[in-house]
Amino acid sequence: MNELGIAAGLVTAVLWTATALCFEAASRRIGSFTVNVLRLLVAALLFMGLSLWRTGHPGPHDLAVATWRDLALSGLVGFVVADLMLFQAFVLIGARLSMLIYASVPAMTGLAGFFFLGERLTSTNIFGMSITSAGIGLAIVGKRTAKTASHSLSRKGILLALGGSAGQAAGLLLGKRGAGTMDAFSATEVRVLAGLVGFCVIAVLARQLPHLGAVFKTAVGLGRAGKEVDVRATRRSLLILIVGSLLGPFLGVSLGLVSTQLLAAGIASTLMSIVPVLLIPISAIAFREPVTFMEVAGAVVALLGVALLTI
Repeated sequence: MNELGIAAGLVTAVLWTATALCFEAASRRIGSFTVNVLRLLVAALLFMGLSLWRTGHPGPHDLAVATWRDLALSGLVGFVVADLMLFQAFVLIGARLSMLIYASVPAMTGLAGFFFLGERLTSTNIFGMSITSAGIGLAIVGKRTAKTASHSLSRKGILLALGGSAGQAAGLLLGKRGAGTMDAFSATEVRVLAGLVGFCVIAVLARQLPHLGAVFKTAVGLGRAGKEVDVRATRRSLLILIVGSLLGPFLGVSLGLVSTQLLAAGIASTLMSIVPVLLIPISAIAFREPVTFMEVAGAVVALLGVALLTI
Protein backbone atom coordinates (compact mmCIF):
# COMPACT_ATOMS: atom_id res chain seq x y z
CA MET A 1 0.00 0.00 0.00
CA ASN A 2 1.26 3.50 -0.85
CA GLU A 3 2.09 5.23 2.46
CA LEU A 4 1.99 8.73 0.99
CA GLY A 5 -1.46 8.11 -0.49
CA ILE A 6 -2.74 6.82 2.86
CA ALA A 7 -1.28 9.79 4.73
CA ALA A 8 -2.77 12.24 2.20
CA GLY A 9 -6.21 10.66 2.56
CA LEU A 10 -6.16 10.74 6.36
CA VAL A 11 -4.84 14.33 6.49
CA THR A 12 -7.61 15.29 4.06
CA ALA A 13 -10.19 13.88 6.47
CA VAL A 14 -8.69 15.92 9.33
CA LEU A 15 -8.70 19.09 7.22
CA TRP A 16 -12.28 18.50 6.09
CA THR A 17 -13.32 18.05 9.72
CA ALA A 18 -11.94 21.48 10.59
CA THR A 19 -13.48 22.88 7.41
CA ALA A 20 -16.92 21.53 8.31
CA LEU A 21 -16.78 23.35 11.65
CA CYS A 22 -15.66 26.60 10.00
CA PHE A 23 -18.35 26.53 7.31
CA GLU A 24 -21.07 25.60 9.80
CA ALA A 25 -20.16 28.62 11.94
CA ALA A 26 -20.01 30.96 8.92
CA SER A 27 -23.29 29.65 7.47
CA ARG A 28 -25.19 30.60 10.62
CA ARG A 29 -24.40 34.25 9.94
CA ILE A 30 -24.26 34.69 6.17
CA GLY A 31 -26.14 31.64 4.82
CA SER A 32 -25.05 28.36 3.28
CA PHE A 33 -25.36 29.48 -0.35
CA THR A 34 -23.15 32.51 0.27
CA VAL A 35 -20.62 30.28 2.00
CA ASN A 36 -20.64 27.90 -0.98
CA VAL A 37 -19.88 30.72 -3.41
CA LEU A 38 -17.33 32.54 -1.29
CA ARG A 39 -15.41 29.40 -0.26
CA LEU A 40 -14.70 28.66 -3.92
CA LEU A 41 -13.90 32.31 -4.66
CA VAL A 42 -11.35 32.43 -1.82
CA ALA A 43 -9.90 29.07 -2.88
CA ALA A 44 -9.64 30.22 -6.51
CA LEU A 45 -7.72 33.33 -5.44
CA LEU A 46 -5.36 31.18 -3.33
CA PHE A 47 -4.75 28.81 -6.25
CA MET A 48 -4.15 31.68 -8.67
CA GLY A 49 -1.67 33.27 -6.28
CA LEU A 50 0.16 29.97 -5.85
CA SER A 51 0.25 29.40 -9.60
CA LEU A 52 1.57 32.91 -10.26
CA TRP A 53 4.34 32.37 -7.71
CA ARG A 54 5.30 28.97 -9.09
CA THR A 55 4.91 29.40 -12.85
CA GLY A 56 4.29 33.08 -13.60
CA HIS A 57 0.80 32.21 -14.87
CA PRO A 58 -2.49 32.55 -12.94
CA GLY A 59 -3.40 28.96 -13.77
CA PRO A 60 -2.64 25.91 -15.91
CA HIS A 61 -2.14 26.98 -19.51
CA ASP A 62 -0.85 23.95 -21.39
CA LEU A 63 -3.43 21.24 -20.64
CA ALA A 64 -5.01 18.97 -23.22
CA VAL A 65 -8.67 19.53 -24.08
CA ALA A 66 -9.63 16.17 -22.53
CA THR A 67 -7.89 17.17 -19.29
CA TRP A 68 -9.76 20.48 -19.13
CA ARG A 69 -13.02 18.66 -19.83
CA ASP A 70 -12.63 16.00 -17.15
CA LEU A 71 -11.38 18.40 -14.47
CA ALA A 72 -14.08 20.98 -15.23
CA LEU A 73 -16.79 18.30 -15.13
CA SER A 74 -15.31 17.04 -11.87
CA GLY A 75 -15.63 20.51 -10.36
CA LEU A 76 -19.17 21.05 -11.61
CA VAL A 77 -20.42 17.63 -10.54
CA GLY A 78 -18.50 17.41 -7.25
CA PHE A 79 -18.67 20.99 -5.98
CA VAL A 80 -21.99 22.16 -7.40
CA VAL A 81 -24.46 19.42 -8.37
CA ALA A 82 -23.60 16.96 -5.59
CA ASP A 83 -23.51 19.59 -2.84
CA LEU A 84 -26.79 21.20 -3.88
CA MET A 85 -28.53 17.81 -3.96
CA LEU A 86 -27.13 16.86 -0.56
CA PHE A 87 -28.08 20.19 1.03
CA GLN A 88 -31.64 19.85 -0.28
CA ALA A 89 -31.74 16.31 1.12
CA PHE A 90 -30.82 17.80 4.51
CA VAL A 91 -34.00 19.88 4.32
CA LEU A 92 -36.26 16.98 3.29
CA ILE A 93 -34.99 14.04 5.34
CA GLY A 94 -32.58 15.59 7.82
CA ALA A 95 -28.80 15.63 8.08
CA ARG A 96 -28.48 12.28 9.89
CA LEU A 97 -30.26 10.13 7.30
CA SER A 98 -28.64 12.12 4.48
CA MET A 99 -25.16 11.50 5.90
CA LEU A 100 -26.01 7.84 6.46
CA ILE A 101 -26.79 7.51 2.76
CA TYR A 102 -23.69 9.59 2.01
CA ALA A 103 -21.61 6.88 3.73
CA SER A 104 -22.19 4.84 0.56
CA VAL A 105 -19.82 7.10 -1.42
CA PRO A 106 -16.74 4.84 -0.93
CA ALA A 107 -18.66 1.81 -2.19
CA MET A 108 -19.97 3.75 -5.20
CA THR A 109 -16.48 5.06 -5.91
CA GLY A 110 -14.90 1.63 -5.62
CA LEU A 111 -17.43 0.04 -7.98
CA ALA A 112 -17.19 2.86 -10.50
CA GLY A 113 -13.39 2.76 -10.31
CA PHE A 114 -13.50 -0.96 -11.12
CA PHE A 115 -15.85 -0.61 -14.08
CA PHE A 116 -14.62 2.67 -15.59
CA LEU A 117 -10.95 2.89 -14.59
CA GLY A 118 -10.14 -0.80 -14.32
CA GLU A 119 -8.98 -0.49 -10.70
CA ARG A 120 -8.61 -3.74 -8.80
CA LEU A 121 -9.33 -4.19 -5.11
CA THR A 122 -8.13 -7.07 -2.95
CA SER A 123 -10.49 -8.92 -0.62
CA THR A 124 -8.79 -7.15 2.30
CA ASN A 125 -9.40 -3.77 0.64
CA ILE A 126 -13.09 -4.55 0.13
CA PHE A 127 -13.46 -5.82 3.69
CA GLY A 128 -11.72 -2.75 5.11
CA MET A 129 -13.89 -0.39 3.04
CA SER A 130 -17.04 -2.22 4.14
CA ILE A 131 -16.05 -2.16 7.82
CA THR A 132 -15.19 1.55 7.67
CA SER A 133 -18.46 2.48 5.93
CA ALA A 134 -20.45 0.36 8.39
CA GLY A 135 -18.73 2.05 11.32
CA ILE A 136 -19.46 5.51 9.91
CA GLY A 137 -23.08 4.54 9.40
CA LEU A 138 -23.33 3.21 12.96
CA ALA A 139 -21.84 6.42 14.36
CA ILE A 140 -24.31 8.54 12.37
CA VAL A 141 -27.30 6.43 13.40
CA GLY A 142 -26.23 6.61 17.04
CA LYS A 143 -26.00 10.40 17.11
CA ARG A 144 -28.75 12.03 19.13
CA THR A 145 -30.11 15.25 17.71
CA ALA A 146 -33.22 17.19 18.63
CA LYS A 147 -33.90 17.92 14.95
CA THR A 148 -34.02 14.34 13.76
CA ALA A 149 -37.60 13.60 14.78
CA SER A 150 -38.92 16.59 12.80
CA HIS A 151 -38.05 14.95 9.48
CA SER A 152 -40.06 12.18 7.88
CA LEU A 153 -38.99 9.79 5.15
CA SER A 154 -39.29 11.44 1.77
CA ARG A 155 -38.70 9.54 -1.46
CA LYS A 156 -37.47 12.73 -3.09
CA GLY A 157 -35.10 13.40 -0.19
CA ILE A 158 -33.67 9.88 -0.34
CA LEU A 159 -33.19 10.15 -4.10
CA LEU A 160 -31.47 13.51 -3.67
CA ALA A 161 -29.13 12.08 -1.03
CA LEU A 162 -28.32 9.15 -3.33
CA GLY A 163 -27.81 11.56 -6.21
CA GLY A 164 -25.49 13.71 -4.11
CA SER A 165 -23.51 10.63 -3.12
CA ALA A 166 -23.24 9.45 -6.71
CA GLY A 167 -22.17 12.97 -7.72
CA GLN A 168 -19.36 12.97 -5.18
CA ALA A 169 -18.15 9.60 -6.45
CA ALA A 170 -18.36 10.77 -10.07
CA GLY A 171 -16.52 14.00 -9.25
CA LEU A 172 -13.71 12.07 -7.58
CA LEU A 173 -13.30 9.66 -10.50
CA LEU A 174 -13.44 12.43 -13.11
CA GLY A 175 -10.83 14.34 -11.12
CA LYS A 176 -8.56 11.30 -11.00
CA ARG A 177 -8.93 10.62 -14.71
CA GLY A 178 -8.41 14.24 -15.65
CA ALA A 179 -5.46 14.85 -13.34
CA GLY A 180 -3.50 11.75 -14.31
CA THR A 181 -0.01 12.39 -12.98
CA MET A 182 -0.16 16.19 -13.13
CA ASP A 183 0.38 18.44 -10.12
CA ALA A 184 -2.58 18.08 -7.75
CA PHE A 185 -2.79 21.80 -6.93
CA SER A 186 -2.97 22.77 -10.62
CA ALA A 187 -5.61 20.13 -11.27
CA THR A 188 -7.66 21.21 -8.26
CA GLU A 189 -7.49 24.84 -9.41
CA VAL A 190 -9.34 23.89 -12.60
CA ARG A 191 -11.94 21.98 -10.58
CA VAL A 192 -12.46 24.92 -8.19
CA LEU A 193 -12.76 27.46 -11.02
CA ALA A 194 -15.36 25.30 -12.75
CA GLY A 195 -17.29 24.95 -9.50
CA LEU A 196 -17.14 28.71 -8.94
CA VAL A 197 -18.50 29.40 -12.43
CA GLY A 198 -21.31 26.93 -11.78
CA PHE A 199 -22.31 28.58 -8.51
CA CYS A 200 -22.11 32.05 -10.06
CA VAL A 201 -24.54 30.98 -12.79
CA ILE A 202 -26.90 29.62 -10.14
CA ALA A 203 -26.53 32.84 -8.12
CA VAL A 204 -27.65 34.86 -11.14
CA LEU A 205 -30.56 32.54 -11.95
CA ALA A 206 -31.66 32.35 -8.30
CA ARG A 207 -31.25 36.11 -7.85
CA GLN A 208 -28.79 35.68 -5.01
CA LEU A 209 -26.39 38.41 -6.16
CA PRO A 210 -28.11 41.12 -4.04
CA HIS A 211 -27.59 38.97 -0.95
CA LEU A 212 -23.91 38.48 -1.78
CA GLY A 213 -23.61 42.22 -2.23
CA ALA A 214 -25.35 42.85 1.09
CA VAL A 215 -22.86 40.60 2.88
CA PHE A 216 -19.98 42.59 1.39
CA LYS A 217 -21.58 45.93 2.28
CA THR A 218 -22.14 44.80 5.85
CA ALA A 219 -18.54 43.62 6.14
CA VAL A 220 -17.21 47.05 5.15
CA GLY A 221 -19.82 48.90 7.22
CA LEU A 222 -21.98 50.21 4.38
CA GLY A 223 -25.68 49.99 3.71
CA ARG A 224 -28.67 49.61 6.02
CA ALA A 225 -27.17 46.55 7.69
CA GLY A 226 -23.99 48.41 8.54
CA LYS A 227 -24.55 48.49 12.31
CA GLU A 228 -21.40 47.97 14.33
CA VAL A 229 -22.59 44.66 15.77
CA ASP A 230 -23.50 43.37 12.29
CA VAL A 231 -20.18 44.51 10.86
CA ARG A 232 -18.18 42.70 13.56
CA ALA A 233 -20.23 39.52 13.26
CA THR A 234 -20.04 39.46 9.45
CA ARG A 235 -16.31 40.16 9.42
CA ARG A 236 -15.78 37.37 11.94
CA SER A 237 -17.83 35.00 9.77
CA LEU A 238 -15.85 35.94 6.67
CA LEU A 239 -12.58 35.39 8.53
CA ILE A 240 -13.77 31.94 9.60
CA LEU A 241 -14.82 31.27 6.01
CA ILE A 242 -11.35 32.23 4.73
CA VAL A 243 -9.74 29.82 7.19
CA GLY A 244 -12.16 27.08 6.12
CA SER A 245 -11.43 27.77 2.44
CA LEU A 246 -7.70 27.47 3.06
CA LEU A 247 -8.08 24.18 4.90
CA GLY A 248 -10.80 22.68 2.68
CA PRO A 249 -11.06 23.59 -1.03
CA PHE A 250 -7.38 24.65 -1.18
CA LEU A 251 -5.38 22.19 0.95
CA GLY A 252 -7.92 19.45 1.66
CA VAL A 253 -9.23 18.91 -1.86
CA SER A 254 -5.70 19.05 -3.29
CA LEU A 255 -4.41 16.45 -0.84
CA GLY A 256 -7.52 14.38 -1.51
CA LEU A 257 -6.59 14.34 -5.18
CA VAL A 258 -3.04 13.28 -4.26
CA SER A 259 -4.52 10.35 -2.34
CA THR A 260 -6.74 9.46 -5.29
CA GLN A 261 -3.81 9.61 -7.68
CA LEU A 262 -1.73 7.22 -5.55
CA LEU A 263 -4.45 4.80 -4.37
CA ALA A 264 -7.47 3.10 -5.84
CA ALA A 265 -10.29 5.68 -5.83
CA GLY A 266 -12.48 3.58 -3.53
CA ILE A 267 -9.75 3.27 -0.89
CA ALA A 268 -8.93 7.00 -1.04
CA SER A 269 -12.63 7.85 -0.76
CA THR A 270 -12.98 5.60 2.28
CA LEU A 271 -10.06 7.24 4.08
CA MET A 272 -11.48 10.70 3.39
CA SER A 273 -14.98 9.73 4.52
CA ILE A 274 -14.21 9.36 8.24
CA VAL A 275 -15.10 12.99 8.99
CA PRO A 276 -18.26 12.04 10.99
CA VAL A 277 -16.06 9.85 13.21
CA LEU A 278 -13.48 12.60 13.75
CA LEU A 279 -16.25 15.04 14.70
CA ILE A 280 -17.35 12.86 17.65
CA PRO A 281 -14.53 13.77 20.11
CA ILE A 282 -14.64 17.40 18.98
CA SER A 283 -18.37 17.60 19.65
CA ALA A 284 -17.91 15.96 23.04
CA ILE A 285 -14.92 18.03 24.20
CA ALA A 286 -15.40 21.42 22.55
CA PHE A 287 -19.21 21.61 22.46
CA ARG A 288 -19.98 19.26 25.37
CA GLU A 289 -22.50 17.31 23.35
CA PRO A 290 -23.50 13.89 24.75
CA VAL A 291 -21.91 10.92 22.99
CA THR A 292 -23.85 7.67 22.72
CA PHE A 293 -22.50 4.15 22.95
CA MET A 294 -23.40 3.55 19.28
CA GLU A 295 -21.33 6.56 18.23
CA VAL A 296 -18.31 5.27 20.10
CA ALA A 297 -18.83 1.73 18.77
CA GLY A 298 -19.19 3.09 15.24
CA ALA A 299 -16.00 5.11 15.60
CA VAL A 300 -14.07 2.06 16.80
CA VAL A 301 -15.39 -0.08 13.95
CA ALA A 302 -14.57 2.63 11.38
CA LEU A 303 -11.02 3.00 12.69
CA LEU A 304 -10.54 -0.75 12.56
CA GLY A 305 -11.59 -0.62 8.92
CA VAL A 306 -9.10 2.15 8.25
CA ALA A 307 -6.39 0.06 9.90
CA LEU A 308 -7.20 -2.79 7.51
CA LEU A 309 -6.82 -0.41 4.57
CA THR A 310 -3.30 0.50 5.66
CA ILE A 311 -2.09 -3.10 5.57
